[in-house]
Amino acid sequence: MRISSSFAVLLVVLAFPASAAKWNIVPAFAVQTTYTDNLRLVPDEFAQGELVTQLIPAISASANGKKLSFNFDYAPQLTFYARGLSEDDIFHVLNAVGTAELADKLLFLDAGADVRQYDVTLQGAQSNNNVNVTGNRATVGTFYLSPYLSHQFGSSAVALARFTYSAWNSNDVQSFNNTADSIELDLSSGPDYRVLTGNLNYRKANIDYDRQPDLAAEVVLATGRRLITPTLGLLAQVGDENYERVVAGQPTGVKDGGSRWGVGLEWVPSARTQLTAAMGQRFFGDAYFLDIAHRTRLLTLRAGYSQDVTTTRTEFFTGANGGAASYLDPLYCTKSADPEACKQNLNSVVSTRGLPLSTNGPVNFFSAAPFLQERFQVSVAMQGVRNVVIATVFVDARKELPGFSLLVDNNVDQNGINFAWNLPMGARTFWNLDATYDLNKFRDTGREDNVTTFGVGVTRQLQQRLTGSVNYRGQQRDSSVSLASYTEHSLRATLGMRF
Repeated sequence: MRISSSFAVLLVVLAFPASAAKWNIVPAFAVQTTYTDNLRLVPDEFAQGELVTQLIPAISASANGKKLSFNFDYAPQLTFYARGLSEDDIFHVLNAVGTAELADKLLFLDAGADVRQYDVTLQGAQSNNNVNVTGNRATVGTFYLSPYLSHQFGSSAVALARFTYSAWNSNDVQSFNNTADSIELDLSSGPDYRVLTGNLNYRKANIDYDRQPDLAAEVVLATGRRLITPTLGLLAQVGDENYERVVAGQPTGVKDGGSRWGVGLEWVPSARTQLTAAMGQRFFGDAYFLDIAHRTRLLTLRAGYSQDVTTTRTEFFTGANGGAASYLDPLYCTKSADPEACKQNLNSVVSTRGLPLSTNGPVNFFSAAPFLQERFQVSVAMQGVRNVVIATVFVDARKELPGFSLLVDNNVDQNGINFAWNLPMGARTFWNLDATYDLNKFRDTGREDNVTTFGVGVTRQLQQRLTGSVNYRGQQRDSSVSLASYTEHSLRATLGMRF
């Protein structure tokens, strides 16, 4: 209810300058039938098969104008179980985001809402859909409203002052529901400064949990860059960060943080290649950062390593790993005169070819405690004359800050690899193969899970707006914990139409 009322505010606030924007509205409808031989993802001796049908009406709307940008996607999944092994249900899936210019070149508003389903804990059965009934999935809704002032002082500096109110809600019984308010002040050098540039940023946030201890965070950072050559620059950063647990508005004495510094290099030899590398010290020890991006006419490569203090709610607002569209975007839309139109066309290509809408990545399991996240990730996407290939590898370590721990098994290593291959079999028929492997290690208890998933399918464009597909998927989890292992085989047929 909190998310619904907040989303209504989003629509009202963004609607008033909409008359000057160009709108595009696309309704759609899909019927999806799945047979699974292990509905609840339990050990094989307890497995039960079920035929599940999902009716998915959908609507997408976008508006783009001088003072408004708005995108809205809503696709509820009406789910029916033929044998009655679970109650019929409706799973809401919503994403909406918008930006409005309320006062010319001064006052702006960002707003967004997102509703979808996620696995609650890494220890429970893992599912990437709403067909399986595992008892480990919850509907999560996020909402944010962020007015901000931005002013450019000639060509010397740009100042920003932002306030953000956000809410995170789920129907999980542990109730990590929360609201947060934050302020951000930012001062950056303007275009007059090319050889030497700088930025000063201050952020303060308070997260108010319904049933968990609250969290306060405060970070101030000063960053500078000095060009040595037109393509090579030296980086420097200094600052301070603090995190503190709060109950009933009062500090509890549980806190961590301290000063931080870093130095690095930025190399941009061309529009197709960039590299940023840095090292330094933070309160948890040595800190490193790496970001490499390179693309050719047919291939895009991205690799990076990062360490940062974050929370479950922050990761939900940041967003999960993108699907095929996000990996192929640099190949399609980097030089497009109309990026929004290009992205819509790319989404249509992804749908027509049956490319994955999401790729494998670390599970953002629920917790109210802040944690240090260390992540290394490499992704490669190739668009050939016929083939589309996407491969990702990640190594992720999650470590709770000392004293902030609220649950056991929140210190986890997640490692994974994902491969997807799309090949046309004709003018309107496409063959898909995808495979993933995940290794999860729970450092507190010594538990280890190995999860392997394999899928293959065919997608055919039956008519200009009508698409059909048939997909097989098998998954297996081998766990060192008794009764946590399972296998599943499923077959899914989908018929979708855009109007």
